[in-house]
Amino acid sequence: MCGSNPGAEIIAMRCRTAPRRKRQVQAESSAIWTSVEIRPYTPDLEPLVRAFNLRLRAGGEQFWSFPESHVPRFTRRLNENPYQELFVTCDQGEVRGGYLMTHTRVAIHGETTWIACGPQLNSSEGIVNRAWGMTGAINLRDALKRQPLLYGLGMGGFHEPQARLLAAMKWPLYPVPFFFQVLNPSRFFANIVYLRKSRRAQVMLDLVRYTGLGWAFALAQFRPARKNGVAQVELCDEFGGWADELWSACRDRYSLIALRDSNTLNRLYPPSNRRFHRLQVSRQGKLLGWAVVLDTQMSGHKHFGNMRVGSIVDCLAHAEDAPAVVRCGTSLLEQRGVDLIVSNQASSAWSQAFLAAGYLRGPSNFILALSPMLAARMKPLESSRTSIHMTRGDGDGPINL
Repeated sequence: MCGSNPGAEIIAMRCRTAPRRKRQVQAESSAIWTSVEIRPYTPDLEPLVRAFNLRLRAGGEQFWSFPESHVPRFTRRLNENPYQELFVTCDQGEVRGGYLMTHTRVAIHGETTWIACGPQLNSSEGIVNRAWGMTGAINLRDALKRQPLLYGLGMGGFHEPQARLLAAMKWPLYPVPFFFQVLNPSRFFANIVYLRKSRRAQVMLDLVRYTGLGWAFALAQFRPARKNGVAQVELCDEFGGWADELWSACRDRYSLIALRDSNTLNRLYPPSNRRFHRLQVSRQGKLLGWAVVLDTQMSGHKHFGNMRVGSIVDCLAHAEDAPAVVRCGTSLLEQRGVDLIVSNQASSAWSQAFLAAGYLRGPSNFILALSPMLAARMKPLESSRTSIHMTRGDGDGPINL
């Protein structure tokens, strides 16, 4: 029967050889991984990392690369938080990948401990060479050995390789809600790349833009009257003792929150960086909370085009005072003339504060993942996850804003 049907004969031959090829690939992979070593990133490895990045570029990868300096953004110093470590995956004298871990002190149900965000920048030559396709998983297992209490944040959405890898390894994954408020509809509809992916969508958005329907959209956003007259806002060059007092008062209100004392905040948002605007919000001499905002002119951004984007990247207050902090941050960015304001907030209390301030909730590509051991520390997870306080200030920080 096979002889009378050449197509069937070919299929049968492939069926017989497929298991053999699969076993061969598995044997080759096993041989490769027995020689792999994951090492701390030291100065002598920088030339090998540059060669690794060149191979990625030669293979057509234009996005991923690994830092070509072994010095992290946050070096490890006595009693300073956070700090970072860089590791590279080596085989027979070549770098095949690497990852970053950001260690930070947190309060879990009020108890202070160290956890880490990672593996960040999880790079692999498997992007361009299938022989190294397991590098990301190997890096993840190594990171878990170094610090079982791990979390991932950002990642670009559930469809991205890192998020899929964590899901396959049974990490709970949750979208961190995304909030936005349009202040300049004309600029928004002309530049919102996320919505302008097809020719039909572009025509529809241009119609909305030029007919004035965009301003009707802006007016349709529920924007309650501002009540900031009872709240005072002070722009600060740095965080002081007042931030320590607020941290002590708020830390037990959240199920998981990274340390936000003055030393940590000044390390994350250094006074020398003029991009960060720090707001201290008070009422009748009583501190209510603080926020860190950015005002960024985008240029060819993959989501925001050429808009001027304001962002509330970090904040802290008691839940009942969160609306006042959001309103004050929003007012400042309005006065500065931004086209759009965005924020990501994991806490349900802060989510409600943004909705009450007239923000809309949009699709989020900012994902929070918890390692199994960290998720166990958060039990009962389904109830405690709504009081996790995570913002764009956590993880990699506001790198895309």
